[in-house]
Amino acid sequence: MQQQSLSDFPIQQPKYSVSEGSIFKRILGFLFQPLGKANCRKKIKLGTLSSSVPSQSFQLGTFAVEWQNSSQAQLSLRITHNNKIVWETPAGKNFVGGANVELKISEDRGSVQIDERYLKQFSAQTVTQIEHQAETLMIHGRLREQPSAADDIQYVLCLKPSGTNKLDFDLQLTGGTVNQAQLDYVTSAEEHFYGFGEQFSYIDCKGHLIPIVCEEGGIGRGDPGPKTLQIIGVSGDRFSSYAPAPHFLTNKGRSLFLTNTEPSVFDLRDPNLVNIRIESSRMQGQLLCGETPLELIELYTEYTGRMLPLPKWLNSGALIGMQGGTEKVRQIWSQLRNLDTPIAGFWLQDWVGQRRTVAGKQLWWNWQLNPNTYPGWDLLVEELEQEGIAVGVYINPFLVNLPQSELGGRRNLYQEAEEQGFLVKHATGEPYLVKNTDFDAGLVDWTNPQAGEWFKEIIKTEVLGIGAKFWMADFAEAAQFDGNFYSQQSGLTYHNQYPVDWAKINRTAIQEANRELDAWFFTRAGYTKTPGNTTAMWLGDQNVTWNRHDGLPSALLGLLSGGFSGFSLNHSDIGGYTSISYPILRLIGRGFVRSRELLYRWLEMNAFSPIFRTHEGNEPDKNVQFYDDQETFATFSYWAKVYAAFADYRMKLMEEATTKGYPLIRHLILHYPDDPNVYQLEDQFLYGSEFLVKPVLQKGKTSVDVYLPAGEWVHLWSNQIYSSSRSQGKIKVSAPMGKPAVFYRQNSAAAQSVLEILKQKDLIRW
Repeated sequence: MQQQSLSDFPIQQPKYSVSEGSIFKRILGFLFQPLGKANCRKKIKLGTLSSSVPSQSFQLGTFAVEWQNSSQAQLSLRITHNNKIVWETPAGKNFVGGANVELKISEDRGSVQIDERYLKQFSAQTVTQIEHQAETLMIHGRLREQPSAADDIQYVLCLKPSGTNKLDFDLQLTGGTVNQAQLDYVTSAEEHFYGFGEQFSYIDCKGHLIPIVCEEGGIGRGDPGPKTLQIIGVSGDRFSSYAPAPHFLTNKGRSLFLTNTEPSVFDLRDPNLVNIRIESSRMQGQLLCGETPLELIELYTEYTGRMLPLPKWLNSGALIGMQGGTEKVRQIWSQLRNLDTPIAGFWLQDWVGQRRTVAGKQLWWNWQLNPNTYPGWDLLVEELEQEGIAVGVYINPFLVNLPQSELGGRRNLYQEAEEQGFLVKHATGEPYLVKNTDFDAGLVDWTNPQAGEWFKEIIKTEVLGIGAKFWMADFAEAAQFDGNFYSQQSGLTYHNQYPVDWAKINRTAIQEANRELDAWFFTRAGYTKTPGNTTAMWLGDQNVTWNRHDGLPSALLGLLSGGFSGFSLNHSDIGGYTSISYPILRLIGRGFVRSRELLYRWLEMNAFSPIFRTHEGNEPDKNVQFYDDQETFATFSYWAKVYAAFADYRMKLMEEATTKGYPLIRHLILHYPDDPNVYQLEDQFLYGSEFLVKPVLQKGKTSVDVYLPAGEWVHLWSNQIYSSSRSQGKIKVSAPMGKPAVFYRQNSAAAQSVLEILKQKDLIRW
């Protein structure tokens, strides 16, 4: 049989249907949820492997590839680098697979569920030829449902080194109705998997199935909460993520990522096998190998791009998130000034004005200043600027058609976009409107270059042009799978790419305005190449609770996991965002609002992070705020000063993020890869390499159990020295309110510099 080249293989994608789902369907889905999940998340069974190609070895740069065919039962492919196994296939079983799949996609307020219906599974693999041409190895073969079946799906798996520690792989399938490509390789119970972008429930994802699709994080994600959230489709689940990535690294010194943008699935439930599948007949990616996890991050971020240091002014203090107009800003500013609080900026998300909806108060999505909300804006900006304080605002890629009475002489951006064909459309050509609470919005189509140019001008004139230096670039996880895009790309291909392009629009607007040294923005939605296009990340909307999957603990998990995947400069809303204050729900334990204790513990954690920013939440009047009374003001001011004391240290970490891709908030495995005690730690972190923090993540706790890795560590608040070794295990440390468990490395010059500032500012006393 004549072998085909890669260019001969047409790419096929699964057919799919998209629905928002009626309330009736959601109720049925909720009632039969366990059955539905079992069906769509069944394991892909291994098939057979056969070949007459004899055993042989190949050298691809620094990688050695060994094809073993001593017997049919032992058929396998092994890739090594410096004698370390990078990839090994299950003996006698298929390592390439394919399927004919139909997808049912449900989209509700940005939440996505993709159900796979397998019509045919091609898992009987034959290797027919292995070609070695220069630096490229091409493995040709066939796939069938059964070894004796008549189907004849052809495949080519191409391996090619792209660097000393990088091996590109490109798997293409063709023939019949195959539209899903699959790869399998061997792992072990001792291998731990980290990354997958921001994950909010688990650090080590071994034992789980991880779908990679950008979506709304949801409310609760499996934590206790109102069951109505599940019925109306906004609850999310434990792997719902605004910023996932088809990427992982392990404690065995190896890493893999896909360069596809179609949704993918990583199935790690079998302790001895990894199954990866992509909703396309072509799967592309890279295998990486390194001596340490930090080296793997450095290699990975060469592809994704890296995050540049934030402007120096941001490092000077807190970002005050608030709403309410000019006079309220002046009042809060005055009280903070009396406490000598270091302030970097005021983030005023209601700059465009607010409307009343069923969800409370929401913004008018027409990205221009509303002078009725902020009278005297120019004077306010000027006075703040004189004190070294920046002003920030809020935008997102949606537009709403404002009533004439609300415009007040301003531009109607929705109408401008509609008239010029800049919105995502239905197949009929009409704008594709998305329901958000009780209003509809159109989404700007970034595949249209003119739409991008138009929106960049809005940022330059309506945002930067009115004196704002920073902004939240919200949303971007809801690009419609059944949308009609200008580029004619399918929604299956473009959905995950949309947030990358959204970040790129904001970034290039800053560049074109020559404001790279002082202006920045932060995004919540992301994908593989977001780190090279955004200026900062934030973790989206956590609940104002102590719950693991969507409360305070989940914010730390999101920071740690995202750090493995290149999201180096990241942060959370201090105090969380989402509350549910209905009295009946609170009475039965299903509602929740922010408590004083939760706010204080969140302040403590975020003082040791890249960005120290408050948020009033979705119900400001129902939740404790930092400006409620003298005690809250004083507590907030204290932790803002602690944050500011780390400015020089933080800038050095940002330089590492830029040159190497290292995160500022680090899981302990990054510096202690040979210590098995750290592999599954989820509740403490390293701040850079010199500080270790164990925040209080449980209500009412005044002490914590801390694992100190080998070495000597000094307790920040008492100056007590702890000598640690692997065999010591965890130690109990006092952590009363205001003194979380923070340690620094003994004899660290960087830590000593921070300590001097803390002592000068009278922030610590021994």
